[in-house]
Amino acid sequence: MLHVVAYAVVQNRHLLTVRKQNTHKFMFPGGKFQPGEDAPAAICREVREELSCEIDLDTIQTLGNYMTMAANETDTRLVATVFQGGLVGTPVASSEIAELQWIPIMAETYAIELAPLLTECVLPHLRQVLED
Repeated sequence: MLHVVAYAVVQNRHLLTVRKQNTHKFMFPGGKFQPGEDAPAAICREVREELSCEIDLDTIQTLGNYMTMAANETDTRLVATVFQGGLVGTPVASSEIAELQWIPIMAETYAIELAPLLTECVLPHLRQVLED
């Protein structure tokens, strides 16, 4: 079982996704906890490392806790605390991130492969919110 934090950035009905080096699935910025970190500290560190910008602390909220399969680890269950909010600064692929991609939330199909946390958990939730 893998415990992670993830950050959903929504702008103009698009969602920011990242692809880590040597992988092919796009996912949220985020990652594993370091010893002694709580979820807010972990997501702030991960966003800083992966996007070279800061979380807008006035906008951050917990989107939910989800369980699904890990994108890049075979036969591994993933437990993710997903936060949503804005960024301070312009995101840039940094550290282990190879590429950033904004995807339209309401699209029915995507030209890129997405992680299960996106397709099974968060995108359905965000689509429901946008439709309401």
